[in-house]
Amino acid sequence: MISNEQLLMQIDKHLKNARNNGNEQSVRESLVAIKALCDVGLEVQIPSQAPITRGVQTTSAILPTQPVALKEEDANGDSLFDF
Repeated sequence: MISNEQLLMQIDKHLKNARNNGNEQSVRESLVAIKALCDVGLEVQIPSQAPITRGVQTTSAILPTQPVALKEEDANGDSLFDF
């Protein structure tokens, strides 16, 4: 397992490289490496934490079990392909 200290050392190395190098391509490569290291650090820590819930919780009482069909005068049937 990769420790946070190792990740931070690598991030620091790439940050110094990005600051000291005037070449835009090299700076972008360092930033991509930093992003990847951050993603690795976050992935390692997520399983040990409580699950993160986002958004609105839905229940079956809110969502209809059958699709709602629109009734139009010139429609041939319930299918999307009936025209």
